Amino acid sequence: MTAPFLAPFMKANPRNLASLEAAWARMTELGYSPRETPVDEPDGCTRTRCAGAHHGYPGSEHRWALVDELCGVEFESYYSHMRDRKGAKPAPPRRHKGCPYSGAANAAKRAARYAEIGRPVPEWDTEAQAATQAA
Repeated sequence: MTAPFLAPFMKANPRNLASLEAAWARMTELGYSPRETPVDEPDGCTRTRCAGAHHGYPGSEHRWALVDELCGVEFESYYSHMRDRKGAKPAPPRRHKGCPYSGAANAAKRAARYAEIGRPVPEWDTEAQAATQAA
């Protein structure tokens, strides 16, 4: 796996480096990785929103160019859509839209795929954990 890295426009300051560490851990836990080939970085993109996707951790308000290690699909996601949601209505993590390993019906398939790629089933994925224990 590639070492954590920031998108080119991000400054390597303490806040961004701490966010990088948390985001990279979450990306890995979900079974995602950065795309092998970089995407074209949008010209003039800064910390304000832009429509482009970025290679490397781009902060929570930009799209991150990723690949799903479970199904091989390349997609773009905001880190803010991958992180834990706490509070009154916590939302569990979810796979990207259209993932064939998503949902309760695919828990056993998802657990088997995690094992196949050499990753532990994440603790938050209780459905896949149960499928692993039932096998």
